[in-house]
Amino acid sequence: MIDKKNPTIVQMVVVLLLIAVICSAGVAAIYDATKDTIAQQKAEKEQASLKLVLPEHDNDPVKESVKISLGGTEYLCYVAKKDGQPVGYAVKAGNMNGYNGHVEVLTGFLPDGTIINTQATVLAETPGLGQKAIEPKYHDQFNGKNPNAFRLTVKKDGGDVDAISAATITSRAYAHAVQTAYDALMTHLGKPVEAHSGATSNTNANESEIDKDK
Repeated sequence: MIDKKNPTIVQMVVVLLLIAVICSAGVAAIYDATKDTIAQQKAEKEQASLKLVLPEHDNDPVKESVKISLGGTEYLCYVAKKDGQPVGYAVKAGNMNGYNGHVEVLTGFLPDGTIINTQATVLAETPGLGQKAIEPKYHDQFNGKNPNAFRLTVKKDGGDVDAISAATITSRAYAHAVQTAYDALMTHLGKPVEAHSGATSNTNANESEIDKDK
């Protein structure tokens, strides 16, 4: 029996343990009750993203996805088919070179490597600056381009990509993610790829200030 007026250390520990057990059981119950819903929402979001970057197909690209090893890293490639033949590929690739870290992009390709569309799947960049990478004004410039001729680096670095005003760091990271996706796809298709330098980052100042002179 616990003395409510003068509890001992042991009694308090027992009470805390009971609270912890009850809370853990509650969290486990909530997880079990919601995990299927969460998984379904994730799958629906994934399918919606793939629909934006892949051509018309009659298979499930998720079920026919493959992993591609490139430079010691694995990349997920979704294969779209129609009448049993590949009509497009979507590769998810990213890097930690964004202004605020991780930038991940899902890029859709035709079988010859031409880019269909790109969609940022992870982008924690500065609102009003790097976040503009999710706007068509920026990412539509990749559509219809083939990286074997269109250089996936920003124009300031000698490439063909128009950088977002005052957000060159984000633009570099995004373009580099698309380049990595292309290289991974070419590896999967058995075609040679060239070495590319990564995007640079600088997290010691305001992004707009950094990009003024870059």
